[in-house]
Amino acid sequence: MSTELYIKIEQHVKVNKKKVLLSDIASVHCSNHDIAKELSQLMVLSISGSENGMYAMTFIKIVELVHRKRQDITVVNEGEKDFIIEYTSPADEKIGKGKRPKNTVMEYAKAAFVCLVAFFGAAFTIMTFNMDVSVADLFDKLYLWFMGVEKGGEPSILELSYCVGLPIGIIVFFNHFSRKKLTTDPTPIHVEMRNYEKQINSAIIEDSSREGKTIDVS
Repeated sequence: MSTELYIKIEQHVKVNKKKVLLSDIASVHCSNHDIAKELSQLMVLSISGSENGMYAMTFIKIVELVHRKRQDITVVNEGEKDFIIEYTSPADEKIGKGKRPKNTVMEYAKAAFVCLVAFFGAAFTIMTFNMDVSVADLFDKLYLWFMGVEKGGEPSILELSYCVGLPIGIIVFFNHFSRKKLTTDPTPIHVEMRNYEKQINSAIIEDSSREGKTIDVS
């Protein structure tokens, strides 16, 4: 009776070593711990170039490599059938993981800024809704309330602030403002980002397959 080896590989795996072992890209489990330890050190990819790159590989290639070493093993796939290995040089990896000292004052300032934006944004939304979504009329009213005179035909600070603040708000909304979240649930932006990553991975795998660059069985 053959021994079963369970392997789980994510669709996109990042490494910073040119000699990529099975343990670097996969979770490996076997009832026989010695076999799991032995096959975890199996080299699945040798990167010759010095530049960063992505390499598409099929899971059946992993099966072939395992059977070259141990033919009595039954490989069970618990992950993706096609996956990407992204190589990043150790120097770039070190730069990317560089930590900056935490500035408490700046964190509180950011939080206060977000609170102010949320408060005045909500107030602006309610007022425009009550004015039948007429932003121009609302600006005229606000100018009259605060300045005491009616606004002329020329643009005021309100229109200029609106034109500048709208694109900035969109950029901030689609970006991460802070690492802290109020809840553990993923935000809609996180969901869309993960869907976008899956689409990119699928496109890379499909392109590699069509161009014959996928690392497959010999």
